[in-house]
Amino acid sequence: MSVPAPQQSRFGGIRPAAVSMGSGGAVVTALTVANAPWEAVVVTVCVTLVVSLVLGLATIVLPEESEHKRDLLLAFLRHRERRANQRERRAELRKQRRAQKNQDVDAQEQRGGTAGGGHTPS
Repeated sequence: MSVPAPQQSRFGGIRPAAVSMGSGGAVVTALTVANAPWEAVVVTVCVTLVVSLVLGLATIVLPEESEHKRDLLLAFLRHRERRANQRERRAELRKQRRAQKNQDVDAQEQRGGTAGGGHTPS
């Protein structure tokens, strides 16, 4: 089996996180020159950092080869399906427990007992 050829970057060698930092710096400079309130500048800096970190982590975590991307996606979809099945089972169990609890209360009321702790109203 042959080794997959390395893929060229879609951004011409420029990393998306670097682009985000550069454009964020330009926006912060423009806000500062325009005498924007300091809150707007701080929010812009924070958003720029978060976007840069997310893009940087995405390039680290997501593999380059399409076969590995497929495997990662399939594992994620299997995980989601497993979680959905667990939620359905838990909902069904809750429904069964409620039905059993209602049957117990009805049976107790038919025997003449009360459902509120055994005290009869006076």
